[in-house]
Parts: sequence; C-alpha cells; structure tokens
Amino acid sequence: MKFFTGILFGLFLAGAIVAVVFATGGYDVAATKPPSKLETRIATFALNRSVAKRAPRGGNPIPSTPEVLKAGLDHYRENCVTCHGAPGVDPSEIGQGLNPPAPDLTLPRVQSRPPGEMFWIVSNGIRSTGMPAFGPTHDSNEIWKIVAFLKHLPELGSEEQKVLRAGTEEGEHHHEEAAPAAAGAAAAPSPTPHTDAPGAPPHKH
Repeated sequence: MKFFTGILFGLFLAGAIVAVVFATGGYDVAATKPPSKLETRIATFALNRSVAKRAPRGGNPIPSTPEVLKAGLDHYRENCVTCHGAPGVDPSEIGQGLNPPAPDLTLPRVQSRPPGEMFWIVSNGIRSTGMPAFGPTHDSNEIWKIVAFLKHLPELGSEEQKVLRAGTEEGEHHHEEAAPAAAGAAAAPSPTPHTDAPGAPPHKH
C-alpha cells in the first residue's frame, strides 16, 4: 500500500512542478531554443505511435511512373522544399528558422516509414511542428503522388535538383526585393497638401 501511495505522490509532485513552471512562464517557447533530449524523445514516441495507429495500411496504390514522379516533384517544389530542402538543395530562410527543424526526408528513419504513414502525415500534418495538413487542399491522388516522390528523394537526379533549387531561389529573390521596396516606401515623403492663397476664393475639384 505504501508503495502505491509513494508512486501516486511522486506523480502528483511531478505534475505540480510542471504546472508551476508553466504558470510562472518558466517554459521558454522561443523558436530559437532547441528542445531538450527528453522533450524530443517523448514527442517522437508520441508521434510514431499516433501515426502508426491512424495511417492506412498497404502500399502506394499509384505506381511510381515518370509522370507520377513529375507531378510529385511539382507539388514538392511548391509546398515542401522551402522547409525540408532536398539532396543538393538547402531549405529557405523560413525552413532554417523552424524549431523543431523540418527533417531531412532522405534520412533512413523517414524513408523507412510505410507509404501509408507518409500519406497520413502529408494529409493531416503534425500539430505544433510547422508541418501543415495538405488534405484540405489536395485530393488523395495528389497526396499519393507526393508520397511516391518522397520515396524517390534519395535518388534525386541533377535536373530535378535544378527544378527544386529554382523554387527556393525564387522565394529568396522575392524576399530580397521586398526589403528595399519596403524601405523606399517608408522613406518616400508624403505629398504636400494643397492650400489656397490667403484671401483667394475657394475652388471646387
């Protein structure tokens, strides 16, 4: 009895400490602060278990034909390379500022996921990570094509790299153009208001 009472007291004390840390603002939510090893392990465990429970079983119903990979490449260029990058292609400034960082999708731990798990993640996103849900904006066939391309990423060819690199460079180019434009707009003098000469009758516009 004392053993179980001790366990309950320990759980209560741990919960109380966590509550105090949160209530006093002691938990730093800044994206510049990397998560602790414990936080990473717990989050990764919860993620893997959650995805495995909800993901569809079986392989990709769409074959990885050149046409399918081309469609997946287009979707990846538009929606994914900004944060994840690709072999020979660095993530954009947005992707480099994410915490937790978007994973390298060629890593064995990512590529070992069954296609159904990749499909579920792309469709539903992952809360509080920056990974959005593409299910509301893409149909299932489009998402399966993205999954096919994700499995193809480790074998990315030089022409495919050029396409993806152009996508990230285009975003950086717009960013560089926007800064001088904003500075110029801020520095532009406001137009001088029109005033009539003293004693002159008012006129209509």
